[in-house]
Order: sequence, then C-alpha cells, then structure tokens
Amino acid sequence: MATIADAILNKEEVYAGHSPALNLRYGGQNGYFAKIGRVGPDGKNVEEWISNQAYVQRNIIPVVLRAPKFLNYMPEPQKWIDTYKALIELHPLTITGLTSGLTVETDEHAIGGAGEMQEEITDVKRARSTVSTTYKEKAGKAIIKFLDYLIRYGMMDPDTKKPLVANFMENIEDIGGMYTADFYTGTVLFIEPDVTQKIVVDAWLTTNFFPKSNGERTGKRDIHSAGEAPELSIEWAGITMNNEAVMNMADTILQNLTVINTLPDVGMVTPQSEIDPNVAASENVGYNEH
Repeated sequence: MATIADAILNKEEVYAGHSPALNLRYGGQNGYFAKIGRVGPDGKNVEEWISNQAYVQRNIIPVVLRAPKFLNYMPEPQKWIDTYKALIELHPLTITGLTSGLTVETDEHAIGGAGEMQEEITDVKRARSTVSTTYKEKAGKAIIKFLDYLIRYGMMDPDTKKPLVANFMENIEDIGGMYTADFYTGTVLFIEPDVTQKIVVDAWLTTNFFPKSNGERTGKRDIHSAGEAPELSIEWAGITMNNEAVMNMADTILQNLTVINTLPDVGMVTPQSEIDPNVAASENVGYNEH
C-alpha cells in the first residue's frame, strides 16, 4: 500500500505556512467510521491512516544572535560573552513561555427576540511571550553569580543605582552619548525543528531580552537535614516576533548549525581514551598491557 499522493502540503502550499503539514482533507478518522485505508483515483488501495499522524512538539533550539553590548567593556570580554551564550543555549533544563496564539475579540448585539446574539470582530491579538528558564545551580553558585554581575554591571547596581560597567568607560561619547537598552539586552532566536532537525516548524525571535532576577540567593543552617541542590527559575523580559520573516531567518540559521549534524557514534569524544600511567604501573594486578 502507499500514501495518498497529496497527503502532505508542501512548504507554503495552501495553509502549510512555511513548513510541510499534513493535508486536513485526509486523516479525519472520527467520522461515521475510521478510514484506515481507501481506494485511490487509480483504483489502488492507499493508507489514509498515515494522514492521522499526530504532531509531537520538539524541544526548541535557542540561538543567541546578540549579547548585551556592555559585556564588551568588561575585563576579558570574550569570556563574558561566551558565558552568556552558554547560559542561554546549553544550560537551561527548561525553556517555557513562548507562545503566538491568536485571540479574536468581538462585540455582540441581539438578533431577534429569542436571546441569540450576533458577534462582530473588533480586534485580533497575538499572545505575549514571557520566557522563563530553569537551571540546576552549578557548584560555587556559578549561575547566580553570573546573573548578579549581569544585572549590577549591565543594568543597575542596587547601591549606586547605576550600571557599574560605567566605571570601565572612559567617556560617554565613546558609546554615542547615551547608555541605551542594547547595552544590557540581548537577542535570541528560538527554533522548533521537525524530528529530522532540518525543517523549521516554528520560530520566535526575542529582542530586548534580559533577566528580571538572578534567582533566590539564600543561605541557611539545618544540621538535621541533608544538603540541597536547588534549581533556579529565571523570568526574562523581551519583545517577541513570530512571523514569516522570522521563519525565513530561522531556516538559514538552522542549516548552519553544524552541531545538529554530529553523529554521537563517531563525533562524541570520550573523557578517557587510554589507561592512566599510574594505573598501568600496577604490575601483576588485573589485566595489564605489555
């Protein structure tokens, strides 16, 4: 048996919207009876059940497009930029809050005397994205400390009420005469790929991106309890876009992410590739190399 010839809408065909989608003309299995198969126009049997395949949401791929400009004025700036990139792209346990659902607002007025109402469209809104990330804190409170610096040096110090990076700037004219929002915000592209990670199913571009806290920086003493390995929950501000222009950019970037083409069988580096000399020196014990 075979699939229906036009079971898949190609990119930008009808309502597919940038990436391929199943054709809703087929796969409606909840009618009078389920159409597991059907007879095609050529008289041959085809498998309509394939058109009932469900969408499975894939993990998004966050890509930092721009880091806060103030990091360029910090001592050893590349280390700061590398850390910012890794914190957003590699360390989050979860990233939530990305949305782009549409809501139709209406006004209504009576039609007839039976209590029925006719509704008229007054507005359409796109849901606002509010990105949140969770992290497992690293030894030495590394994440909290980095976010602490990101806020105090890039945004505002609670004691002096100014971004402390200003102490590293010789002249305000060197930054164009004004400390603008691009100095403390970044831009991040969030890509949802298909299962092959070669097609962009959805994408969100968030600019004016900055953390609204550095998490809970707490301490305590309880000699009767075990130590804790806390998780951090960080909410981020941002202006988010979700449209065809964003999808097109995400297409280009996804194809250039070489890491997604790595094969673990040959591309993964093991932490140990030979016997340690101190172990090899143990003669007449275990399996020795000679």
